[in-house]
Amino acid sequence: MIKNFLTLIVVITMGLPLIAQNQSSIPYKANDSMMVTVILRHMQENPVDTIQARVMKQKFYQKLNKSHAHIISWNVVMGIGQIITLRFKPEYTREVNQVFESGAWGGFKTEFYPSYDFLPVYPVMLEKEKKMSK
Repeated sequence: MIKNFLTLIVVITMGLPLIAQNQSSIPYKANDSMMVTVILRHMQENPVDTIQARVMKQKFYQKLNKSHAHIISWNVVMGIGQIITLRFKPEYTREVNQVFESGAWGGFKTEFYPSYDFLPVYPVMLEKEKKMSK
């Protein structure tokens, strides 16, 4: 009974922002691709040269280059490791995952996060914010 009640509360709470936001006022361009942000966390017990040697031996960079993933951004973040944002068609999800499993594992701890480009939405949200403050 309590579990059902808590589930209902969670569903209602998660749904309220969707109802409150007017989706038609946010520009959206449908496409056939998805984005994933990958965090390659340095395994700090290994020096960077050791990590790079391992992933190069596993041909990580070549595998990623040959995959169907388009690299949107690739940054080194001090104290964390590397953050890569990729765009690819959903049907290549397995292939992209295998690139990391066979190329980056052992050198990095990997984390994957579906992501989307907020930049086209930002101006709309800024305008809404300005109207709210009037």
